[in-house]
Amino acid sequence: MTITTDLGEEVHRGVLEVLVASAAPACQSFAELLERVPGAYPPDVAGALQRLTALRLIDDATCTRLTRDRGHWTAAAGTGEAWELVLPEPHPLDYDWRWERRTVSQLLDRCLRLSRRDDMIALLGTPTLLHAAATSAMPRRWVLLESSLATTAALAGIAPGDVICCDLARDHLPPLDAKVVVADPPWYPEHSRAFVWAAAQFTRPGATVLLAQPAAVTRPGVLRERAELLAFAHAAGLETIRVLPGALAYVCPPFEVTALRASGLFAATPRDWRRGDLIELRRSAGGSVPRPVLQRDEAWQEVVLSGARIRFLPDHPMAGQMPADPRLRRLIDGDVLATVSRRDPVRRQVCVWTSSNRVFACHNPGLLAALAAALAGGASVARAARTYLGRVPAGSERQAIAQAARQLAELARVEASDSRLPAASPAIISGWQDQPAGWQPGNAKAARNAP
Repeated sequence: MTITTDLGEEVHRGVLEVLVASAAPACQSFAELLERVPGAYPPDVAGALQRLTALRLIDDATCTRLTRDRGHWTAAAGTGEAWELVLPEPHPLDYDWRWERRTVSQLLDRCLRLSRRDDMIALLGTPTLLHAAATSAMPRRWVLLESSLATTAALAGIAPGDVICCDLARDHLPPLDAKVVVADPPWYPEHSRAFVWAAAQFTRPGATVLLAQPAAVTRPGVLRERAELLAFAHAAGLETIRVLPGALAYVCPPFEVTALRASGLFAATPRDWRRGDLIELRRSAGGSVPRPVLQRDEAWQEVVLSGARIRFLPDHPMAGQMPADPRLRRLIDGDVLATVSRRDPVRRQVCVWTSSNRVFACHNPGLLAALAAALAGGASVARAARTYLGRVPAGSERQAIAQAARQLAELARVEASDSRLPAASPAIISGWQDQPAGWQPGNAKAARNAP
């Protein structure tokens, strides 16, 4: 397995280098280079550019021209998306990327062309489409199935009756008869199969399924995964009609913004750099396969503290080693994970994770979550600690708990700065003045100076 994985990485890197070498001389900016290599992660493109320059396959002048660009992000970030005022900030654990407005408009037009008045259009994990349809009074019955409670709660007010909180991989599926299904699963094979299977259940022969998938150079093995997925779709009764490469553009979420900032490519990367392929399938008369079985996700607990979404993993293997020490522990320099890939080995050590991609270890994430909930509700942190532990903490334990509370408050403040959320209220943290020696939340200065 290791040999296969290493070979896949090498093939992917080689393909990316060929594409970059071909495109770079004609590009005037790093943003333009990303457009020529749709879907490739910007640090991977930058790495290929540097390797090719070192090998003299790209001249120094071209490399300098493509790496000095600093203006694209500011220009792109000036145009906000309408759904950003309604939907909660995405969290990296949800694999939640959202389409930009032109992609939403094009998909809505395609849905209308493929259906008639009063037909049902089922949206699987695509809240931006429902938001646009609900605010535009489109003459169709739009139904969203979405696993995020926060997202469905936010949309229920503008589209009552059309929002169903449902985990498509595990929950009982409602009986739907859709003329069109639009599905944007997390870009991993097991999730894609679950969405494809659900789409087959929601449709009759002749219906259309529009499926979002990663572009070919998004990561190693994408084309092999796609061939296997389309074979599964065929067995489920969905025939492939066409593939539209790079047809889907996504808005860079805050957690990816901080990852790119940590990698040094934040300013040179357009906000809508991420691309996906659109696959159109048609429901046939036959086909039936068992429902895919997905392993249960880790049971993360979320607390929203002064607007910051922070998740805790109480069942992490590290938990319980020091029962009354809930302090955040540094995993990486700067605390910001510089990638959003599930393949990053650091992820296995994370038990505290913010929506801006800050990650930490912790000896007792369950206790830390209880402290965060107390802070969020303006309650007594000391009482929350006693309740969680079932006893009165000792003197050294009380100091660790106080330090953890201060860490949480500072973390929320830094997250608020990143996300342009209201700053943490000083009243919430009154009485906990012991700042842990030597602990500074990563990238705090950069967060304060962020545009």
